[in-house]
Amino acid sequence: MPSFADFDFVPLLLAVLLGGLIGLERELHGRPAGLRTHALVCVCATMLIQVAQTSKVPAEASFVFDPNRMGAGIVTGVGFLGAATVLRSGDLVRGLTTAACVWFVAGLGIVIGNENYELAVISTIFVLSVLTYFERATSFMKATLYRKLDVLAHSDSIEDFVQEVRSVLERENVRILDIDSRTMSGNERQITVYVSTKERNRGPHITEVMCSLDGVQEAHWRGLR
Repeated sequence: MPSFADFDFVPLLLAVLLGGLIGLERELHGRPAGLRTHALVCVCATMLIQVAQTSKVPAEASFVFDPNRMGAGIVTGVGFLGAATVLRSGDLVRGLTTAACVWFVAGLGIVIGNENYELAVISTIFVLSVLTYFERATSFMKATLYRKLDVLAHSDSIEDFVQEVRSVLERENVRILDIDSRTMSGNERQITVYVSTKERNRGPHITEVMCSLDGVQEAHWRGLR
């Protein structure tokens, strides 16, 4: 068994510092995994790599110990922790960046445990730059949003009703991807329109316009799942 003196504690201190920096950035943005989580993951990965490297297998043992398998196990295992940070509410998904950060600090711990300190510091600087400056850049861009519009109405002709819905959406500058229509009972028609738009808050206006059409009973604007 390795003794207390066999371990170098510099990697552990560096893991606390670098992992903590990534976690601090997440903490300041109010994310579910923050300073403590990232620091602990990084320290744990570093510790396990150190143990794997210092472990000695007796000469009479009937197996071969491969330290590299420890790194593979860390990367796989931390995936469960990262998945726990992803939250979904309707079509809004939060936590993907934090999950990627948790995965990164696990890899960071492996790099530190292998005493590749320059790579650890440089990669941490790069990640912090991505988290800081890329977020500012994306705030100037409008992402394409994909939505579904359900319209229920009474109409004698489903073709005329579809054309009327199409005309309204074209006037509103909403791109139509596909339209499904079906007859419910009698002259009751249901139209499902799959659209894309760059305006996040178009839903209330679109449904209001649809409900103002003759024969329309209800309209719903939903995110695609």
